[in-house]
Amino acid sequence: MFRRFPHIAVASLAALTIGLSACSNTTPTASPSANQQTTSRTSPAATNPESTADTAQKTADPDLASKILTGEVAGVTLKEMPEIPDLDSALKGADVQVEPDGCLNTGITQLVAGATSVTQTGVVSLLLSSDSSVPGKYKEYAQKCASASGTVAGSPVKQSIEKQQAPAVEGVNDLVAVVVTSDSTVNGKALSTKAYLLIGSINGNTVIAQLLNLNGGDPSTETVTEIFKAQVEKLKG
Repeated sequence: MFRRFPHIAVASLAALTIGLSACSNTTPTASPSANQQTTSRTSPAATNPESTADTAQKTADPDLASKILTGEVAGVTLKEMPEIPDLDSALKGADVQVEPDGCLNTGITQLVAGATSVTQTGVVSLLLSSDSSVPGKYKEYAQKCASASGTVAGSPVKQSIEKQQAPAVEGVNDLVAVVVTSDSTVNGKALSTKAYLLIGSINGNTVIAQLLNLNGGDPSTETVTEIFKAQVEKLKG
């Protein structure tokens, strides 16, 4: 099962998708528009909805995909993902019933690159999006789907999203921090996960960092913050 953790962890950024993917014993499909996403990074990104700075749009970095952070950082070894997941509709077509309605679409779109690392207790995931409005859209999603439940292929799953105090990261706009807790059933066995997630925009792009623990233990916020900051510094050049 551990071999599937990177794929499951990536899906967990889509909140309920982590539990549902595990329950269904499937991995999230790579976005059919992955190549399109790579192409789309040349287009202007949306402005930050909460940035008064400035109403002027910033253009997403056309070389964003090449700037994903890899190697040793914060005690883990990040390796580039061979495929970029579709976190906004990872379970499209699956036998899924979820309430509230709309809690399978996170607003995390236009992903162009990712890196991941398996730890002793779970998985670290790092993603880059060319859409600077992702933090605002995810914040709305987290509020709407703070408590969600449902089934996939008849197996129950439930999830909660709790907003956290975001760390200070220079140059980052609209930084969102949440803890996502999920309970599901995999092959007849209970699975409890807990993830710490940071999403913030910088220079027209969005950085998404997460540590997912598959034993239900509290994830290290320090590890996620250090990885997030390191990726931000790399984007600053």
